[in-house]
Amino acid sequence: MIAEESSDLTHNRGSFRFWILVVVCAYFGLALYWAIIGVSGSIEYVSNYYVYQELSKGPWWWMILYYGSEGLSGTVGVVLRAVAGFFAFYSAVVFWRKKESALSLIRGKVGTALLLEGAYFLSFIPSTVAVFVYYFANENLYYFDHTPGLILLYVTGVPCLIIVMVIPSLLFKLRSKIIQGSSSQGIIKWSCLAGVSYLFLVFWLSYSMAWVANMVPFGRAQGQYGWSFLLEPINLASFIVTVFGLFLIAIFGLMVTLPVMKKLPIKISLRRIGAAMMAFGGYFVFNLLYYYFTGGYAAHPNVWYEVIGPLHNLNLWCVTFLFLGLALLTSRK
Repeated sequence: MIAEESSDLTHNRGSFRFWILVVVCAYFGLALYWAIIGVSGSIEYVSNYYVYQELSKGPWWWMILYYGSEGLSGTVGVVLRAVAGFFAFYSAVVFWRKKESALSLIRGKVGTALLLEGAYFLSFIPSTVAVFVYYFANENLYYFDHTPGLILLYVTGVPCLIIVMVIPSLLFKLRSKIIQGSSSQGIIKWSCLAGVSYLFLVFWLSYSMAWVANMVPFGRAQGQYGWSFLLEPINLASFIVTVFGLFLIAIFGLMVTLPVMKKLPIKISLRRIGAAMMAFGGYFVFNLLYYYFTGGYAAHPNVWYEVIGPLHNLNLWCVTFLFLGLALLTSRK
């Protein structure tokens, strides 16, 4: 009986490590793809003569800020995340192969990944500043072919400002706990804080603000915006799943991890964590099905479809949380 339970526990841990590797592979693969796309796209955009002519009509400092935001956020940031993905991938492979004995070996690599992930979010600062300057200049400056300032404020300005103020500091704090070899309780606490903050800010806030931006009139959207778009049944379902469903997932994640963050003598439920992960991964599956079954960006050239479309969504790697969550939810130990 004891031998059987030990075998089950070993199998469950092995499955858990494998699906961690899958999630990290998806994160690294997509980050590497976006690094390549970001570098080539930024070079093309910066060398675009039409853009240069339009920028030349404005003040010199705006040209510096514009190109600086494109170069740092559009190029340096995505490269930093790709390098972070490499260190995370290396750590996941070692952890998968050497099990718990690898934890002391990969501490430094995990710390580097967290440092670079935090730097990736800090690279949003120039773009955030540029958006607010463009908005308060009453759109008298050139910015992405004169996109309405409200759209940029909702999609980039507000969420990125909040993310930059919160997420990097949490990642750096978690890194310091790992590098210093703090107790597992301290590391788990800051991991939970960072994870829940991602749910609320990087995902729920960002996607909800994209829906707000989709309400702003925009000529190139060809009428696919505002109340007429929102109140179509399938679009209303997507709105509800994002604004309310994703919020409930974040609340559930907070409730599950709150005892750990408050250092209460209560064991965290890995099955509940698995349920939250499955719901979270399922959200991205829903978005993909919604996007393709309704015709994609070609049929709906608006803000929402641009944000969730595979060609623009940097978070599609989160689909794999569905499988990691399933491994935790069905675990017998």
